[in-house]
Amino acid sequence: MAGGTAEPKKPAGGLNLASGEKKPGGSLNLSSSSEPKKGGKAFKLGDDDAKPKVAEESKEKPSHVDPSASNAEATAKDGSAVAASSPAASPPPPPTTTGAATEKKKEPTAEKRKRTNKPYVRDPRPHHNIVFCGHVDAGKSTISGRLLMESGVVDEREIAKLKLEAQKNHREGWEYAYVLDVSEEERDRGKTHETGSMYFETPERRFTILDAPGHKAFVPSMIGGATQADIAVLVLSAKTGEFETGFEKGGQTREHIVLVKTCGVRQLVCVVNKMDDVAWDRARYDEIVSKVTPYVKANGWDLKTQVTFMPVSGLTGKGLKDTKVPVDWYTGPTLLEYLGSLNLSLGTGNDDDDALLAVPIAGRYREDGKLVVYGKVESGNVAVGDKLCLLPGKKEVFVEGITVEQTDIEKAFPGDNIHLKLKGVEEEEVHSGNVLSTVGTPLKAVYYFQARIVVLEVKNIISNASSCMLHIHTAQEEVSFHKLLAKIDRKTSAVIEKEPAFIKAGECVMARLEVNHPLCVEEHKKFDKLGRFMLREDGKTIAVGVVTKLYETQKTNSEEM
Repeated sequence: MAGGTAEPKKPAGGLNLASGEKKPGGSLNLSSSSEPKKGGKAFKLGDDDAKPKVAEESKEKPSHVDPSASNAEATAKDGSAVAASSPAASPPPPPTTTGAATEKKKEPTAEKRKRTNKPYVRDPRPHHNIVFCGHVDAGKSTISGRLLMESGVVDEREIAKLKLEAQKNHREGWEYAYVLDVSEEERDRGKTHETGSMYFETPERRFTILDAPGHKAFVPSMIGGATQADIAVLVLSAKTGEFETGFEKGGQTREHIVLVKTCGVRQLVCVVNKMDDVAWDRARYDEIVSKVTPYVKANGWDLKTQVTFMPVSGLTGKGLKDTKVPVDWYTGPTLLEYLGSLNLSLGTGNDDDDALLAVPIAGRYREDGKLVVYGKVESGNVAVGDKLCLLPGKKEVFVEGITVEQTDIEKAFPGDNIHLKLKGVEEEEVHSGNVLSTVGTPLKAVYYFQARIVVLEVKNIISNASSCMLHIHTAQEEVSFHKLLAKIDRKTSAVIEKEPAFIKAGECVMARLEVNHPLCVEEHKKFDKLGRFMLREDGKTIAVGVVTKLYETQKTNSEEM
């Protein structure tokens, strides 16, 4: 999995941009905002950019933290209306756009793929990707390994072998964690470094477990797992002191709640683990639930339809699959029973042959001399023999083979974690964050995009030219704030201040962001998985946001860094 190491440090310095003017009366001066120059001449703005339209009022319920939750009409203090999240009605215009000609230009459509009439047999059982997250030592790997053993993926003889190895490393009781912690360093230190994955089946469902690291040094790897997940299992330790360490300021529990929401995970299962260490004390369970619930709700989760709590013991297996918990105060389902009862759609889009294909690439490797890339099918479908387009370079590639969990298949659908054998591209041309789509895809790779951003935690302030690390789908890229467009109200989206000099923690802003290399993203309303992102600095998540508009400005070679 890509991103298994700590994120690169933020470079010193940043862009030096002139501030834009304002017209008298406080209205936005769309023609005089600062613009990057190309060939010594400033870019011209089209008439459509100079006359923004007011977006229709959204009926979505406002959210406390979710940057996309409130899209209501933003109203300036002088009475002029500006739609904060509408591409047509955003604050200052892009550094360049294609002007009025862009609006008239027809959207590109994907070429219809030529396929044989051979029928493809698809497993009718729903497939769910589950990421296990939470603070370090909460028991994520132990629960994952125990589930795999009880599901028959790992036999008891293998567990006995792992138990001897755990005892040799003076880590008694860690045999189940060793099922997914396969590297020698992970087993010696007792900490997951990279997101491990394993597949198992039940008569009604198919599951892929993604065991994410809990240590703050490996959050980029955790994000890589969360971007592929449909369901998140947040593991909370019931042991005295362990829950407090993870949930209070500085722990990873809070950050993981924010990250899985931002990554587009649709269900959150909060399991209170190690209940056997506190004698299944109901008071301790209720205390943990009462502390976590308000924070989960504040981050945009619907407590009635998206969140559930349950007590478990990963080491003994109680509450995981068949064995019920030994208490009368909890009569709900076991973890696997609950996961099997969830009805989630198969993917972001439909899966017919004309649907938009999107496979963000998580990594690459070589096998028998062939280049293999892996990632999750977010929309559309892909079959052996297809000719695809690799973004951002628009390189045409051919699919020679498809593998799902070491099984060769001929066609993959939304939700499948696949390994693709590609022909027509070199290994050095493929990177994490690239996106595979159909030839002639409407997806774009851009240098500039507009976003609605909620600042969570930042040391000082964020201003024009501030830079940090951007995490969006499987991509990690350095990004800078090209221009702060407007400070807005988090709930109503009303404009509080136009072109602010800076923003600080707890504030919401519309901003134009710039990346050094072209990045495949999409407006979150059109494609949620390609439009949600988070910003990190010095090992902490400082902001989350959603893409609201793409700019087609290109950079010269001298401007690319």
